[in-house]
Amino acid sequence: MDSQPTSKILHNRINTNISQLLQRFENIMATAAVLTIPFPLLCKKGIENPSYAATAIETYQLDVESTALIRAAEDILSLTRTMKETWLFGKLDTLGEDERDIKCREKLEGDALTIKKTIEESGVWDAAK
Repeated sequence: MDSQPTSKILHNRINTNISQLLQRFENIMATAAVLTIPFPLLCKKGIENPSYAATAIETYQLDVESTALIRAAEDILSLTRTMKETWLFGKLDTLGEDERDIKCREKLEGDALTIKKTIEESGVWDAAK
């Protein structure tokens, strides 16, 4: 892991994975819906008996889509592992201080130093000991 992913890259990867999962699931449901239409209903609509070749093609399509769905789920698992590793090693800045936060933190640190200096100069700290 030489290069750490940025939060923008992680968000894009999450969105891509989610859309892949949804698309693959929709494709499986669409193919399964065609396969589950009862034969008498097909005859009423003027559709002839599906051939073995058509059934084989639809079965193959289901196999391909289910494999792709599994792959998308595995990629999400890989993404969560990557995110956990970057959080554990402290290289993922999820909070992302903006300019206002940095100025506020610097002001608080300056105020704390001023208070500390004032306490030390007044001798209040020594009297409390």
